[in-house]
Amino acid sequence: MTAAPGDRDGAPAPDPLDLLGHDIRAAVSDVIGGLRLIDGDPLPEDVRGQLARIQASSELLARLVEELLSGGGSEGEDEVGNLNLPRFLDEELRRWHGAAVPLATRVSLDRSADLPEVVRLSRLSLRRIVANLMGNALRHAPGGTITLGAEVLSDGTLSIGVGDQGPGFPDAMLADGIGAIRGRGPTAGSGMGLQIAKARAEALGGALVLRNRTGGGAEVTVRLPSEIWQREEISGTDLPDLTGHRILVAEDSVTSQTLVRAMLTRMGAECEVAADGIEALNWLSRERFDLALIDIEMPALGGIDVIRSERLRQARGIAPPTAMVAMTAYDLRDNRDAIMEAGADGVLPKPLPEIAPFGRSVAHYLRSTPAAADWRPEAAPALSVATLAELMMAAGPEFQTDLLDGLRADLADVEAGLAGAIAARNMAEIRVRTHILLSLAGAVGALPTQQAARRLNDLAREGDADAVAIAGRLCLGRLADLREELAGAV
Repeated sequence: MTAAPGDRDGAPAPDPLDLLGHDIRAAVSDVIGGLRLIDGDPLPEDVRGQLARIQASSELLARLVEELLSGGGSEGEDEVGNLNLPRFLDEELRRWHGAAVPLATRVSLDRSADLPEVVRLSRLSLRRIVANLMGNALRHAPGGTITLGAEVLSDGTLSIGVGDQGPGFPDAMLADGIGAIRGRGPTAGSGMGLQIAKARAEALGGALVLRNRTGGGAEVTVRLPSEIWQREEISGTDLPDLTGHRILVAEDSVTSQTLVRAMLTRMGAECEVAADGIEALNWLSRERFDLALIDIEMPALGGIDVIRSERLRQARGIAPPTAMVAMTAYDLRDNRDAIMEAGADGVLPKPLPEIAPFGRSVAHYLRSTPAAADWRPEAAPALSVATLAELMMAAGPEFQTDLLDGLRADLADVEAGLAGAIAARNMAEIRVRTHILLSLAGAVGALPTQQAARRLNDLAREGDADAVAIAGRLCLGRLADLREELAGAV
């Protein structure tokens, strides 16, 4: 039988749009991953603000791309799930602080003390509402203060809004409503941002409210009735409370996706879903999760390959610690051994148990892993086992011992010279020694040592003796950790 053009062995040719979607997702993930590796400490404050803005915006772009490629868009229905509201507001404050710096505008956050920790809303819809409201405020009120606020009103309505010190809305617009929006002030435009915010608010089941503030300025809020955002409480049940945890579910079965998401949401967790292994790796490279539940039998890229790939990124210090638990219907000993060797923390056999035992298993794995939200490059392992293994393989068996001995000797020499230079406050010698240390640490993927050496080098260049003394002790400590790890390497 002759294969059709573009086929191989009679298999249908891949859809060009699917290939394009994969490439777009991969490119966006690479951008986000690269931004996370940038050390912002040595950068000026205004540059750090812009970096934070780009990081937050890239994550929003990734979500919009995902919505578009998955067939969502303006006609699609957003996935409603648990959302950690204080964390969401902090992320938005960080993002818009960077956008406001060039306009000499201050962005502040005003949230009430009784604000709920977890709400039942679409993260993407809420981000798009806030993005349009903050963007409008920056355009119309540069140079002042913009406030992102959130509170629960006396009737249980959740109010999230943006207030500014700009010209306010014309009386006619306040009377006619958002349908008549043409902007405000001398730069009035189409009002598209408010139209989008209004549509999103109504899709959530709420409403957008405009008003002029006493003393000048405007305020736009989205009002969400309690029955829209309140989630069912789990107190008084035998279910574990997973509030505050973010969990990725990689599963190609829509039925299983729905089941696992429903159980996790019931217990208070935030949940994202990947339909195959490639999408799972893209999620893991873009955002931080406390736990990933990985189906082993997935198309495009199997669960074992996903686990192995992510563990390699973690070993190299470029990904936060994330518990990874396999889900499989083939819970045989050989299969389980292969899964555990790939780096899984455990295996959940399918069909999955009922919600209570399932929740206890998830809670167990969450307790055993450091919080992903607290991870920083300097919190990475002292030594990347994967990078060292690659270096040893490149040297070949006959030179591996010499390579390790040389590394150990070079690090000992740098440590002695650096300690002496720090004690003598010899800034030029400190910079020489830290340059050598940066090269040696980079060769074995020692990210914490690299971070400490780079910081010390910058301070030595500035000539701040007191700061150098403090940073020097930290750098020597990181170097000692690295030498200890290398001492045990074979």
